[in-house]
Amino acid sequence: MTKNTLPSIIEKMEPEFGKALGDAVPSGRFTRIAVTAIKGNPALAELERTSLFKSIMQAAQDGLVIDGKEAAIIPFKGKAQYLPMVAGLIKKIRQHSDFANLSHGIIYKAEFENGSFEYVKGDDERLHHKPMIFGDRGEAIGAYAIVTTKDGQKFRAVLTKEEIEKRKNAGRAGGNGPWGSWKEEMWIKTAIKAVYKIAPNSGDEAGVLSNVFERDEEPEEVIDQETGEVTTAPKKNRAADAVKAKAAPVVSPEPEGEIHEADFTPAPELDDEPPI
Repeated sequence: MTKNTLPSIIEKMEPEFGKALGDAVPSGRFTRIAVTAIKGNPALAELERTSLFKSIMQAAQDGLVIDGKEAAIIPFKGKAQYLPMVAGLIKKIRQHSDFANLSHGIIYKAEFENGSFEYVKGDDERLHHKPMIFGDRGEAIGAYAIVTTKDGQKFRAVLTKEEIEKRKNAGRAGGNGPWGSWKEEMWIKTAIKAVYKIAPNSGDEAGVLSNVFERDEEPEEVIDQETGEVTTAPKKNRAADAVKAKAAPVVSPEPEGEIHEADFTPAPELDDEPPI
């Protein structure tokens, strides 16, 4: 009997990927890209198989291809870890939200000191960032994300380095995993997650976007390494949760005065969660 190779097992899982993907991405294309990612990075083939298959399935459930742009799979303590990328988050936000625009950035020390970055709260709340393209920007001291809703409202999350570090250390990976090799990506994602928590969104009634942000709450998939068959525990009812969230009142924070480097206004606390 011929032993199944890793690419052939992944190819056998295409019907299961198709069920998870729905209309998001053609299952054939998703599977080909997943196989290419595995062949292009031999280190992934050495990882624990169940975690690798689970990571690919998670990407399928989120409708993101594993191309290093929308999503990636990285090694972490001998296992595979699924990592939605900033481009993947933006893709899902555009598909399943009332947001008309999302912008983000990393704040560097020199930019703050020379006035290239300014964040003011109050009656005329605004955030101005003119990134330094040339010269020494110094260390990264914060990150931000701005959401503009379709009715013109703006919501901003500005996080200091200390606030980002707090969230990093509270996560499952701590300072390891993607935080070590994808620092800026993780900083921006942390800011995007923060603004997502405060901006009202009635465009995600099925909980598709919430699913991307709350991936760590998903049940384990049991995957037969010979057949590729997937058995999944019952999922939580994200649609019902989304309806409840939609019905909850949105409370706007009280405006404050101008802030300085020492007192960036923090975004609301995130729940302890692993990096996504």
